[in-house]
Amino acid sequence: MAVAADITKRDYKGWIDFCDQVRNSTSVTINESKAEQQKRINRALEDYNYFVKTYFPKYADADCAYFHIDFANAVLADKDFFGVAEWPREHAKSVHTTIIIPMWLIAHKQLTGMILVGKNNDDACNLLSDIQAQLMENQLFANDFGEQYNFGSWEEGKFTTKEGFQFRAIGRKQSPRGFRKGEKRPNYAVFDDVDDDELVQNPKRVNKVVDNLLGALLFALSIKGSRLVGSGNRIHQNSVIANIVGDTKPNIPKREGLYHSKVFAIQNGKPAWWQRYTLEQLNKKIKKAGPVRAGREFFHKTDIEGSIFKNEYFKWGRIPALRLMNVVIGYLDPSFENKATSDYKAWAVWSKRHNKKYCIKRFTRRCELDDAFRAMIDFEKTLPLGVGIIWYVEKQFFNRPVQNALKRVIKETKHRLSVITDERSKENKYTRIVKMSPEYASGNVVYNEEEKHDTDMVEGNMQVKGIEPGYSSPDDAPDADEGAWFYLDQHITYEDIQESSVEIGQREYSDNRY
Repeated sequence: MAVAADITKRDYKGWIDFCDQVRNSTSVTINESKAEQQKRINRALEDYNYFVKTYFPKYADADCAYFHIDFANAVLADKDFFGVAEWPREHAKSVHTTIIIPMWLIAHKQLTGMILVGKNNDDACNLLSDIQAQLMENQLFANDFGEQYNFGSWEEGKFTTKEGFQFRAIGRKQSPRGFRKGEKRPNYAVFDDVDDDELVQNPKRVNKVVDNLLGALLFALSIKGSRLVGSGNRIHQNSVIANIVGDTKPNIPKREGLYHSKVFAIQNGKPAWWQRYTLEQLNKKIKKAGPVRAGREFFHKTDIEGSIFKNEYFKWGRIPALRLMNVVIGYLDPSFENKATSDYKAWAVWSKRHNKKYCIKRFTRRCELDDAFRAMIDFEKTLPLGVGIIWYVEKQFFNRPVQNALKRVIKETKHRLSVITDERSKENKYTRIVKMSPEYASGNVVYNEEEKHDTDMVEGNMQVKGIEPGYSSPDDAPDADEGAWFYLDQHITYEDIQESSVEIGQREYSDNRY
């Protein structure tokens, strides 16, 4: 999925070409009678699929799916509609929620303005350009429902219709306050694909976006009936879409009053949008993308079933008191660059007792190196007196930028952070990671149950599950795990050797995990 930093404003010449296509595909029959025209209008106002195919042939290469029709009818039926279209990638979320449904409301004389929210301003303006093209150049729509466009441009993020209705485009960080023309306040707002892989790693930033959408955006709309629509696919359990819906964790109910349309690309063994896609086409895409990406983009999965590291292998439990552990090891896998499209900064803290390995804490984010080091220091500060941690980092990555970041954070926090370089001559990464799988299968790996829904833990474990032959998904977290395991295994005690051949009964646990 593209991140906000990759989005640039649409090329104007390309938009003009698109306007020509709209105009040429929506010509009006000159000799048509008034009765014929009214018959078409009447049917279009009742039949959403007919409305789409008649007035938007550029988008209608197939009939609408049931979920397109149901959602559009639900929006029309409720003047105070609040809903989310959680549909798979390439299933026309943006087309319907940002173009056709607003035009559907215009045809029913139920739109008094629109605010469109994207990842950033350029993204929103690009989306706005499509509906402006329809209002300017769609000849058949203008013939049946009246000319709409008056002045303004999507390039500036706003335009106005002949009736004085404003259409505005803003990024997810921008304020929508004050968007009205006289007494005409917008009564339709849509936020589309506002999530990205960088944003979802930061719960504070996600919460700010959610607050802006349910606060400033909602209250910028008319009190006398307003519709708030969101669209996207759930790429992470902490995404904006997930937080808007509400069910970010198991057994948590959805937000009250929300119309939630959640669709999977394949349902009951058949394509959800069977009018456009065959099962063979979808399966080919899934195979090419791999289970991690396909799970996110097609099935809203924030948890996946691995082919090597299976879900059943991930055991959750209380962590024994750290003072009882053989040793506590942390391993940092820094990425090459500090930008959103680079690898993850990942570190993992593992400990060992009685032949079991315990994952205490994870950090798995696309972020600055400084953030990773600050989090390591924050974790150290939680350790009880008498318990220390040994940090390792791969030697080839402990270069000048990494060292400078560490020095900055130590100076800033006034906390000494000792990091040892991993001097090993290592096998290839895939081999090293897969060699961990027997320990998982034997039940000797336990994850901290207090971290089960932590976003770093979720992301890191998804990366572990994504390891398979030929994988192309991120692997920074499992690489950090392997490094930590290697040094854990240097601390084998007599009890560990004895336990490897004898089943041990009751474990010693402390009420305080530290």
